[in-house]
Amino acid sequence: MPPPRMAPNLAAVLHAALLRAAGSASHLPRHITFNSLLAAAASSPHRRLRALALPALALAHATGSVPLDSYALCPVLRAAPSAAEMLHALAAKSGLLGSVFVSCALAASYGGSGRFLDARRLFDESPAKNSVFGNAVLAAYVGAAKWALALGFTRRFLELGLQVNGCTMTAVVRACGEVANADLGVQAHGHAVRKLGGVEANVFLVSALVDMYAKCGLVQQAERVFGLAQEGNAGRGDVVLWTAMLNAYGRHGQCKEVIQKYDLMVAAGIYPDELAMLAVLSACQHAREVAKGLEYFESMYEHYGLVPTPEHYGCVVNMLCRAGEVAKAWEIATKNGCNSAIGVSTWGALLSACRDCGNVEVGRMAAQKAIELEPANVGIYIELSNLYARACLWEEIDQLREAMKEKGLEKDVGFTWVECGS
Repeated sequence: MPPPRMAPNLAAVLHAALLRAAGSASHLPRHITFNSLLAAAASSPHRRLRALALPALALAHATGSVPLDSYALCPVLRAAPSAAEMLHALAAKSGLLGSVFVSCALAASYGGSGRFLDARRLFDESPAKNSVFGNAVLAAYVGAAKWALALGFTRRFLELGLQVNGCTMTAVVRACGEVANADLGVQAHGHAVRKLGGVEANVFLVSALVDMYAKCGLVQQAERVFGLAQEGNAGRGDVVLWTAMLNAYGRHGQCKEVIQKYDLMVAAGIYPDELAMLAVLSACQHAREVAKGLEYFESMYEHYGLVPTPEHYGCVVNMLCRAGEVAKAWEIATKNGCNSAIGVSTWGALLSACRDCGNVEVGRMAAQKAIELEPANVGIYIELSNLYARACLWEEIDQLREAMKEKGLEKDVGFTWVECGS
């Protein structure tokens, strides 16, 4: 659900009040503080209002009208992560780095910008450490997909005696899955049970466990974790957990199980999201369940108000192409102007299917759509040339070659590497 929109007059009032607060605190009513206005601007759904937080803080600091403290710095760090380095220097100059709240906000800001090394350096140098601070650094590693470093930092986390929580263990379990380390994943699961107790009550941790076991090839263990969560009534109505189980089956080619589990989810009254729909459409594509796939695809908007993405269209088009129904695939791809949401790979798949079945008309149109998106994609021209060759349209092939020459496109020359022993 999109965030509620602020009334224009309220946004204007907050703009003016925040600017006045930055210039002089005496202009503010007593019950409204500069920090509260700054926090409101920083958390606003309006980009222009969020962008005002940083200059307001800088102006207030330059004029000395409002004393700088952690309550002013933290929300601005959330609103302007690109200014983390500057705000880090300001915090150090003002003696605020000793505040664990400021350090946590800085680490989260660095992590949000992909600067995991800066987040870790801040943690190592800070005299004040707690589990929230550690989780911010761990999240920075996870956000940058540095899985091995995340696991290494977890050891440091535990050495310092910091208390783990659901966020900590979710990140650790996710890292174990990404490196496909089943032994370490089982250890992390056991540690979570010992330290947190009712693991099944945390739907994000349970979902991470299901995903981890699936990535490690332990689908039955993923089913067991999912089943325990259902028995405990935790996550029973949560689409995140169900989607994790759908993806677990799909990752191992158990397409029938994906479809069955999806039907159970819908029967239980759980509305699917875009990821759940993508999982079941992908399963229908590989299982050649064309009728079911079309039914699910049509239900996205009609029943759940979901807007299909290029990935959804790609699954449906590929599914129809595998079944030889290229005309139907073209109809869906161009229905109600939907082709703007379709990527070049999907048009390429339709073109390849047309080559296989010899449908020149649809193949030519699919090639044109692909070329509009990527005019320099030589592969599309080659695939179209193969389609023409299959239909013995030699004149069209000559025209296509001339068009490639005019655009300066050349087919890559193939070669074979042969290594001879001495």
